[in-house]
Amino acid sequence: MDDTLNRRVGIRRAAEPVPAPVRPQTYAGLNTYASDPVLTAALDSTLDEATEDKLKALGAYWGSAEAQEVARIASASPPQLRRTDFDGYRVDQVELHPAFHALVNRSVTAGLACSAWEDGEDRRQHRLRAAGLYLTAQCDRGHLTLVSSTHASVAALAYASDLEAELFPLIATRRYDRKAVPLAEKDGATVTLALTERDTGADRAAMTMRGEIIGGDRMRVTGDKWFVAAPTADAALVLARTIEGPTAALVPRYAPENEGTVEIDALRDVGGLRSQAIAAVAFHGSTGRILGEPGRGLTVLRDVRTLLQLDCAIMAAGTMRAAVGRAVHHARYRESFGKLLVNHPLHARVLADLALESAAHTALAMRVAAAFDQAFERDGDHALARLVTPAARLYAMTVAPQVTMAAADAIGASAFDAAHPVARMHADMGALSIWDGTASEAAMDLATQVGRDQTVLQDALGELGGDLGNANADLIEDTLELGERAAGDVTLARAFGEQLAMVAAASAMRRNLPRVIADAYIATRLRERFRAGFGTLDGRFDAAAIIDFIVPED
Repeated sequence: MDDTLNRRVGIRRAAEPVPAPVRPQTYAGLNTYASDPVLTAALDSTLDEATEDKLKALGAYWGSAEAQEVARIASASPPQLRRTDFDGYRVDQVELHPAFHALVNRSVTAGLACSAWEDGEDRRQHRLRAAGLYLTAQCDRGHLTLVSSTHASVAALAYASDLEAELFPLIATRRYDRKAVPLAEKDGATVTLALTERDTGADRAAMTMRGEIIGGDRMRVTGDKWFVAAPTADAALVLARTIEGPTAALVPRYAPENEGTVEIDALRDVGGLRSQAIAAVAFHGSTGRILGEPGRGLTVLRDVRTLLQLDCAIMAAGTMRAAVGRAVHHARYRESFGKLLVNHPLHARVLADLALESAAHTALAMRVAAAFDQAFERDGDHALARLVTPAARLYAMTVAPQVTMAAADAIGASAFDAAHPVARMHADMGALSIWDGTASEAAMDLATQVGRDQTVLQDALGELGGDLGNANADLIEDTLELGERAAGDVTLARAFGEQLAMVAAASAMRRNLPRVIADAYIATRLRERFRAGFGTLDGRFDAAAIIDFIVPED
C-alpha cells in the first residue's frame, strides 16, 4: 500500500526518530585574555610574569558566568530617579542597582580610573590600562562611562595644581565610595562630564550655560546640561560662557555650598548602556573651581576629549571581540543541514570577515594606547596619539554597530532578544557612538588638526609606513594626499578619518600578527572597495584558518 493510500485511510507509518538537536555549550568560563592571540601579540613586548598574571585574572573574571550574570542583572535593572524624600523635600537621588555598584567597584579596584597616572616611571601605563578596559568591555559597558570619565578628568586637573593635589589622591585610592557626601568625607572619588547642551551639539561657541567668576579660582555656573552620564558622581567637569570666553570648572556634587543647586530634571533612555544613569541636569548657581585660565576652557578639555576618544575605540574593540567570539562559538556547536554551521563555506566567510574586523580594531586600539606611553619620546608616536586617536574612534563607532548586528544575524533569532548579550552589545554601541560627540565632529576635529600642522600627519604616516613596508607605500601616499585635501575641504574629513584608521590598523596588524592575517585585511579593506555586508571574503583566503587563529576554539 503506497503512502498516498495510507494517508487516505488514516494509516500512519511509524515516525522515524529525529535526532535531538545539538545544544551549544554555555559561553562562560572562557578566559578572555588567555584566549585572545591578537591582544597577547599586541602586548607581547610589554609583558612580564606579574603583569600577565594580573591580566589573566581579569580575563578569568570578565569571562566567567558570575560576571556575565552581574552584568545582565545590572542591565535589566535600569536606574530610577528619586526626586524627593518622604517629607517632600527635593533630594535628586538616582537609585542604582547593587549589581551596577559591584561592577564599578571591581573596575575601580582594578585601576581603570587611575592606573595610567600612577607610576611615572612605568612606560606601559596606557597600554596595560587599555588591555584591562578592553577585557572589561567584553562583559559590560554601562558602568565604564563613569570609570572612563574619571580617568580622563585627570588631564584637566593638571591645569589646577592645588585642585589636583586635593582630588587626585582620592581617585588614586582605587576605592569606590558611593556615599552621597562631600569630597572631604570620601574614601574615593569619581568625576563625570557635563558638557553637552540641548541646542548646541558640537558648536561649543553657542553654549548657553553662564559662568560668573566670583573671585580667585572660583566660578558660579547657571544653565542646563544634556545627556550627563553618571550624574551622581562626586564632581562634574563643566564648560560655561564667561566674559573671557568658554571656561572650564570642576563642580562638586555634594559640596555644602551646592546643596539644592544641582537638580536632575529627568533620566534619558538612550537604548543602550542601560545600567548607567544618563540625565538632564540643571545647575542653579552651583560653585566650582576654575581649571586653567578663564576663556581657555576648550584648551583645558582638549586632552580630556582625546582620552575619551581612545577609550571609546578600546571599548568598541572589546565589544566587537565579544560579539564575534559568541558568533563563532555558536557556529562551532550549532548544526544545520547535517553539519556544523562553521563548516558551511558561506557562513565561514561571514565569520572570517567579522574576525578580521575585530582583530583590526584590537590591534589598532592597543597601538594607539602604546603611542600615548611613548608620545613624549618619539615624534611619530606623539603624532599617532594626536591624529590616529580621533580617527580610531570615528572608525570604531561607525563599524561596531555593523559588527554586532552581523554577529547577531550569524547567531540567529535568539540574539535579537533584548536580553541576549549580543543584543545588549549592539544597543550599547549605538549609545556609546554619541557619548563624546558625533562621528562628523570627530572628523572635523581631525581635519582641523591637519590643516593647522601638516607635519603631524607626515610624522604619523611615517611611523605607520615603517610597519606596512615598501609594498604598501602607495597606501601611505594616498592617505597623505587625502589628508591634505581634507584640510582644505571638510566634506572629505570622514573619508580621510576612516582611511587613516584603516591604514593604522593594517600597520598594527603587520607589526604583531601573522602576515596572512594582515594581508587579508589590507586586500579586502584597502585594496578593494569594501562592501557593507560581511561575508564577501573571497577564496584567496582560508576562512577556517582565519577564524581559528583570531578566535581559538575554547
